[in-house]
This record gives sequence, structure tokens and C-alpha cells, in this order.
Amino acid sequence: MRYRRFGQTELPLSVFSLGTMRCLASPANALATVEQAIGAGINHVETARGYGHSERYLGEALRTLGLSRTDIYITTKLPPTPDSALMAAWINESLDRLGLDYVDCLAIHGLNTQEHLNWVNSPTGCMQAVEQAVAAGKVRHAGFSTHGSLELILATIATHKFAFVNLHYYYLFQRHAPAVALAHQQDMGIFIISPVDK
Repeated sequence: MRYRRFGQTELPLSVFSLGTMRCLASPANALATVEQAIGAGINHVETARGYGHSERYLGEALRTLGLSRTDIYITTKLPPTPDSALMAAWINESLDRLGLDYVDCLAIHGLNTQEHLNWVNSPTGCMQAVEQAVAAGKVRHAGFSTHGSLELILATIATHKFAFVNLHYYYLFQRHAPAVALAHQQDMGIFIISPVDK
């Protein structure tokens, strides 16, 4: 396995991550999947509130395998919301489901519209809670995932609120090349979603 510095986060992430969106058949299946990924040298596992029982199954697998937090990096993702109190509650729920004191990375999941970006920029929106969680040590690094337009992605990167971005970019889809370049310029971690288009 190869490892790369994930931008300004300084996390040494494996070039392949284990995404758990489809790792939902059972806790036993999740455990076997995580164990095999770790055995292959993958040190980054990502999940999301919206992935059914994924956070809970991953938490159970982490406890069963007894992995050190220095051996594995965890990202979870939460949807954008105009309500900072709701985002704070979601962060606590995710940590509880995962059985963790902190996550290495938390992404605003599906920052896809101008309204979502407005919520990020609002003093009472979701980023207020994320920034408080970072200050409290519950989240190490904040980022965003997106299926939005190139213009929206560029505008979101330009807020300088995020340490990493999850976006689509691969050999047959290079429309987001300017966003990759801008994120690189700002030393953001760049996580490629579905690099072979699923």
C-alpha cells in the first residue's frame, strides 16, 4: 500500500480508502470487510450518518479488532443544515455510534447547492457547530463532499473554511480539474469519490 500526506491535515492516508456505504449486510460482514481492508494496508475508513447502520457497524468492528487510533483514521459525514444545534447533536450521535472520542475528519456531506453554501456561511448554520467540535477536540479536521457544480465547488473552496474536499474526478471525468487545482493550491486534502465511476 502507498500512503500520501492528506494536504494540510498532515494525515498519512492510504491511497485507497474503505468506503462503507454498501457495507450494511450485517455487523459480521462489516467486521470481515474492515479486517480485510486493514490487512491490505488501508488505514482510512469513511462512513456517514446517511449510510444506514454503517457508523454503528464500523464502531463495533473497531472495538472487536482493538485497533489503535494511531493505526486507523476515521471520516464520517453529516448533511448540511441551517441549524447549528442540530448539527451539534448529529456530531455527538455519530461519535456515540462509532464509540469514539473524536473523528479524524468530518465532512459536510452533499454540499450541493447555493442554499447549502449559505448555511455553511451563516453564523447560526452547520459550520458553527463543526468549528465548535474542532475546538473541543471532537473533530480533528473539517471538510466537505459534493456532487455540486464546478462553480459551487470553487466558491466553497474559496471560503477557506475546509481542510479537505471529496469530489468526483477521474480519467473520463476531468470537469473538476480547476477545483482540484484550487484545492491543491490551498493545500487541502483531495479525496476522489468513485475514481472508476463505481
